[in-house]
Amino acid sequence: MDAHVATVDPAEAMLGELAGLDLSLARHVHACAMATEDPTEVANLARAYQRVARSARQSIALHARLKRERERAERDAPPPPSPPKPARDERRIEARREAVHAAVCRVAWSEYEGCDADEDLDDRDMFLDLIRDVLIKAARHDTFGLIEEAGDWVVEPLDDHIARVCAELELPEEAARAWRDLPDPPPDDDGDDPPDESSG
Repeated sequence: MDAHVATVDPAEAMLGELAGLDLSLARHVHACAMATEDPTEVANLARAYQRVARSARQSIALHARLKRERERAERDAPPPPSPPKPARDERRIEARREAVHAAVCRVAWSEYEGCDADEDLDDRDMFLDLIRDVLIKAARHDTFGLIEEAGDWVVEPLDDHIARVCAELELPEEAARAWRDLPDPPPDDDGDDPPDESSG
């Protein structure tokens, strides 16, 4: 079901239904008028058709106006307030940073694995350094590894966090989702020993 249906005013829903009934009746009266050859009956049916058609137009116009007003009110409504920032938890943040770092380095390594050219190796090392720096900077925020949900801060699923960081670094989504199946880079190449996968 569409997410906004539950918020539609009952009067708006009834107007929509009424417009549909008016339209069905207008079609029926029109069909009757087209099927008869009696001039008097045609004239009576034509007047009835005009009245029903006018009623249908009014119902449709009023329904559209109420819909516009509802959508404007939804648009102009202030966003729900963000929950207060959580107290900084260094242990949680560092564990999450290490877990995301190890996983994203796996994804990056999978892109460069098997390269031989010195230029490619330099690019790989620079990219692994970039991952470390990006995560160190992000981990300065007390909400690192958290997301807003139902007016509170909750722990972001590790796989979602990894996929989001990989997307920001333009690493392939398929590899990001399969990070658990990818090998770790050699320790000397990523600058950090990989943490336990269950961290975070």
